[in-house]
Amino acid sequence: MHHGNVTKTPVKLSDLFRYYKHGTPHQMAAIVELEAALLKIAPDALNRDQPWFKTWSQAGKQESPRKAKPNDAFSTRLSENFTLGEFALGQPARRFVAQHQVDTAVELAAFLERVRTAFGGKRITITSGYRPAAINRAVGGASGSEHLYDAPNVGAVDFYVDGVDINKVQAWVDREWPYSLGYGAPKGFVHLGIRKGRPRVRWDY
Repeated sequence: MHHGNVTKTPVKLSDLFRYYKHGTPHQMAAIVELEAALLKIAPDALNRDQPWFKTWSQAGKQESPRKAKPNDAFSTRLSENFTLGEFALGQPARRFVAQHQVDTAVELAAFLERVRTAFGGKRITITSGYRPAAINRAVGGASGSEHLYDAPNVGAVDFYVDGVDINKVQAWVDREWPYSLGYGAPKGFVHLGIRKGRPRVRWDY
């Protein structure tokens, strides 16, 4: 069936790169959508061990970015807009103590970048990140809280987007985040988490 004169001409990635301007909100949002579409069709397509990446990085000679370390300065970036210090609320007592904790925070920060882009680049405020056991008890956190970051691939961050209805943010995250989500909107935040085994979990506060 033909619909008028509409033709389905594929978009060339080379054209997308040619007109790409770093930081442009609508282009960043489109890149996130394209990435999601590609991964849905071919989950391994964007892995660094793919032939295209080796060609892109001159036969694999491109060095990976330096990993952030637990003892790095709080100003150290985990992603473009999120720092190591934000996951500690700027408090030395909440500093990560293990590399796996930092690595999990990097994954959470990467998703927060998607949230930020989805809501027009508005600032995200983190209200709780890593909570060492003593602090977790002091604030009344659950004994098995994801905020303890007590194993590889386990961690959480509570946040809100400045100036955006928290319910809209929560609904968007609910659609896009495949792991752990606490419905904290009534209390003014969204709980974004990962727990052992990466199950899809939803609960109310």
